[in-house]
Amino acid sequence: MGEVASRFLQAIRLERQAYVWMDFNDRATGDALILVAITQVLMFAGFAGGLGSLFNVGLWELLISFILGGLVQWLLYSAIAWAIVRYIVQAGGEFATYLRFTGFAFPTTLISLAVAIVIGETGLIPFVAGFIWFIAVIARGVEYESDLPAARAWVVAIGALGGLLIVDAIFNFSPIT
Repeated sequence: MGEVASRFLQAIRLERQAYVWMDFNDRATGDALILVAITQVLMFAGFAGGLGSLFNVGLWELLISFILGGLVQWLLYSAIAWAIVRYIVQAGGEFATYLRFTGFAFPTTLISLAVAIVIGETGLIPFVAGFIWFIAVIARGVEYESDLPAARAWVVAIGALGGLLIVDAIFNFSPIT
């Protein structure tokens, strides 16, 4: 897990070396899945009132739905970003690599939880605070994987988030309403 932590830190510092590693290391997909699941457990604990709430038997069903919702969002965001690059921008890139760098970006969304705790409310401010860094990590990954200029990579990353929000609003994957 030490290498994963090291690569995660490189990714959030937007270092190219992390993206190269994700591109050529198939195991990084499983590592990304683990990062998404851990992030969802921490988000759940934050919203449910702390890690002690994880030992409440009645909350296990909600926890599993929270984790599965996060995994669906991870897959959808990756697919939307890849589809935008592939079919709208008409650039290259492998879907598996998009899964990897999106998974490695996922823990940055914990910033939204921290901001929500600090200001005492959920809403637009925590959402924006939590997803700015997420979008930056994704944009850097799109820039690397699809060989796009930074401005176009940012448009792809923001467009994929918009697409995810639309799909999420339609199907309501978020377990907390």
